[in-house]
Amino acid sequence: MDIIEKPDLPGFRTDNRSTQTRFHFHMDICVGCHACEVACSEQNGLPVDTQWRRVGEVEGGEYPDTLRFFLSSGCNHCLDAPCAKGCPVDAYKIDERGIVIHQADVCIGCQYCTWNCPYSVPSFQPERGVVSKCDMCVNRLEESREPACAQACPAGAIEIETVPLEEVLATYEDAGAAPGMPAPEISMPSTKITLPEGVDPSSLHPVTSDFVEPEEPHSPLIFMTVLTQIGLGGFAAIYAMDLLRSLSGAVQLAGTALGTLAAVLMGLIGLSLAASTLHLGRPAFAFRAIRNWRTSWLSREVLALTLFAKVAFAYAAFLLATEGLGWVSAEALGGVGARLSLGTGAVMAGIVGIYASARLYRVPARPAWNFRKTTADFFAVAWIVGPAVLALALVLGGEAGLSVQVAALAAALALLAYAKLHSDFVCHLAESETFELKASAELYRDHFARLRMYKNGAALLALMGLLTLGVGAVSIAAATLGVAGLVAYVFLQRYLFFTTVVGTNIAGNFIVEAHRSVA
Repeated sequence: MDIIEKPDLPGFRTDNRSTQTRFHFHMDICVGCHACEVACSEQNGLPVDTQWRRVGEVEGGEYPDTLRFFLSSGCNHCLDAPCAKGCPVDAYKIDERGIVIHQADVCIGCQYCTWNCPYSVPSFQPERGVVSKCDMCVNRLEESREPACAQACPAGAIEIETVPLEEVLATYEDAGAAPGMPAPEISMPSTKITLPEGVDPSSLHPVTSDFVEPEEPHSPLIFMTVLTQIGLGGFAAIYAMDLLRSLSGAVQLAGTALGTLAAVLMGLIGLSLAASTLHLGRPAFAFRAIRNWRTSWLSREVLALTLFAKVAFAYAAFLLATEGLGWVSAEALGGVGARLSLGTGAVMAGIVGIYASARLYRVPARPAWNFRKTTADFFAVAWIVGPAVLALALVLGGEAGLSVQVAALAAALALLAYAKLHSDFVCHLAESETFELKASAELYRDHFARLRMYKNGAALLALMGLLTLGVGAVSIAAATLGVAGLVAYVFLQRYLFFTTVVGTNIAGNFIVEAHRSVA
């Protein structure tokens, strides 16, 4: 086998071949009849709402000199396939032809590949609980027959070619570019697209540019991400106070409150990890999610958050047994040093877990997520809510001193700083020339205007309660108001995080989108 010079990328899977089988689509002769779509669906027995091949439309020019072309696209069988790299169970394989094949029997239905793919090719089938996608009719290729889409095309606009892998590596940036297609640099598509001669691609745009709808909220993931982040913030606040009181010699200060709060937080973390499995199409196989830890941030998140849960449980059990319930002395379990070591481990594991959680959303196919702001979002929940729940626990435990004031003011300042950061970020998106970023800002500002009003109202209520505590007017009502307002705020913010992202995609079909908007 010839040695191919290739990029040094994690998970890059080209070692099994020197050639690449690819689609060659001729936009210059496609008539937009959709025969390829029908043939694909019929050949593969696809449900009505699932399409492995789609025909989109692009247009440009000014009346009367207008242009319209069609763009048929299935899986682009990318050389640097994000679906394969991101899949936590390694359900994708790349065969000796370079065809990216999804293995349904391995899939757990996490749907992470549907976010990673810049062309939105993998489709989740709820009735089966797994993802499915175009495999270039590999069974037909093995019989020396064309894929169903190519055979059905009356204009001959879809061809199958086998070319040297070196050629694809050298030409994918130009060959895979077309109006209405995401940047080929994201995934190195093998597909070659022949554009109409004499037409400037930059003058064309998808006809569906005005049809932007909110994404699914993914409720289990909202609960999982928010509750694990509150857990980190709470344990970090407990550990900070535990460390300060130990250094000052007041080792029994607020012991009952810390032990009880640690137990409550541990319950929330356990609940959040259990809730995350509800997002899976096949939750019984959730244990497979750590298989692809080498390239999948989802696998890394599972590993890190599991470690966080285990160490946090040990720290919570120590605090609850020794101080919350007073069942045993700290010395019997190793003393203050052992307790602080557990606290250090819990906080460090939590930081790694939340970082991994944030990184799995920072994918090029979801431009509004692909910023450091996403990482800031996830840690902000911890630093905003963590001090607030500590203040509430101290108030409920009968504490009314400086610790309550400091914790309340820390939460209030964190909330104000984050609100400013988020406001600036939305303005940045709105001013962007990138369609997906601008569309995300429009969804946030216009479509969810009422929900934003509720979110801001929750933030104001939280500030009222926290500032009341901060000036020394300690009361259970103020502490409860502060925490309740913050929890409502972060849940609504996370809902908007999921629903306002606009992913990259191929051009859509005007008639389909117009019908959908009316329906």
